[in-house]
Amino acid sequence: MHVLGIFRQHRQYHMGETNTPPVSPRDQEPNDSDEEIVGNQNEDEDFEVIEVYEEDIENEEGAEGEDGENEAEGEDGMEELDIPDDALLTFKQHTGSVFCCSFEPKESKLVVSGGEDDKAYVWNITDGQVLFECTNHQDSVTCALFSHDGCYVATADMAGLIQVWKVATKSVVWTFETGDLTWIDWHPASHILFAGTDAGDTWMWKIPSGDCKTLPGHGERNECGKILPDGRRIAVGYVDGSVKVFDLKTLAVLQHSNGGQTHTNGVSSIDCHRDNNLIVSGSFDSTAKLYNSQTGKLLCTLSCVGVGGSEDQSSVEAVSFCPETSVNLVVTGTLSGKISCWDIPTQIERQSYDQSAGVVKLVWHPKHTHLLFSAGLDGVVRLIDSRSGTLVREYRGHTADLLDISVSFDGYHLVTSSDDQTCRVFEVNVDH
Repeated sequence: MHVLGIFRQHRQYHMGETNTPPVSPRDQEPNDSDEEIVGNQNEDEDFEVIEVYEEDIENEEGAEGEDGENEAEGEDGMEELDIPDDALLTFKQHTGSVFCCSFEPKESKLVVSGGEDDKAYVWNITDGQVLFECTNHQDSVTCALFSHDGCYVATADMAGLIQVWKVATKSVVWTFETGDLTWIDWHPASHILFAGTDAGDTWMWKIPSGDCKTLPGHGERNECGKILPDGRRIAVGYVDGSVKVFDLKTLAVLQHSNGGQTHTNGVSSIDCHRDNNLIVSGSFDSTAKLYNSQTGKLLCTLSCVGVGGSEDQSSVEAVSFCPETSVNLVVTGTLSGKISCWDIPTQIERQSYDQSAGVVKLVWHPKHTHLLFSAGLDGVVRLIDSRSGTLVREYRGHTADLLDISVSFDGYHLVTSSDDQTCRVFEVNVDH
């Protein structure tokens, strides 16, 4: 919903630290009850998340210059008149950069988006009509996600205010204020919300009761997190380059990479393999590391520096395991635009594609699991065949950097958010 290093650099550049108001925590205190808040959607029944996982396996007008001659240029200097617009629909309700967007997961008729204008909207992809506005935010909304069943939508801003809305009633059912947030995510099979903070802690709340537990940090900023497919553990990456694995019931630290096993710079992205045994972390140090999630052992380090490239240019901004069950593949995407497909058993780069623009996010097609969407800093979404490393097609229309991308559950549509103050909905149309 998912927070990448490149997104963080972007928002600091555009908004600055002064745009984040002082933290004003509420009197609500974490519930220290021994009640287990992880493990079941129905509170008196156990669930097996892995079964769920396997089944479900513009601003179009240019910025006008003082002399009126820049009407054909977008916010980042892209010439609008030269950019074809492949979108079915353009959502223009935001008045600032749109930092996040996400499909409702069951029917994918609704999208939630949040932006620099301190607003979040839930809207329909058919006609762009707003179902409701998520009000009360006083800072840029950087995270917005639906729960696994689409019942709830969570919105979070840079100041640390988190709100959860019940979609059916369009009303707030829970709020919380914490320190500056870095990411939020929902549990894949329960109404449990997670959040990472600058202070390093990972919060988890049962919604809508608000029962709370905290996974303690170690004094380093919490950069990213990913719940393992078993639903019982979470992997968290930190600014010091380390990775922790927590047990969600006992809150125990099961693994913590240290010494020579850590990255030499912050962890920018993290993913977990479908078999629950592998974790991959990407870093600003231009490497990706594979760990055994059971033992914490470092299995290998993948160097993602391109030919003639530097560490700064090759910062790994996105990592993702291929969901195809017959393929042992992990993909990395860098700030230089290089996308590499690595064979896990041999740690050899099997295929690569250079999109010549920084990678913001990588998302697999839910049906054709060899196909990968890549959102780029040039405003273009590319669909890439991971088997051959070739481009299948491009989706154009944005006039500035892409900041987020989400794909519908059936793979028929994708939605993007951008620095050009718009979201766009595209029809995928893949016949393979």
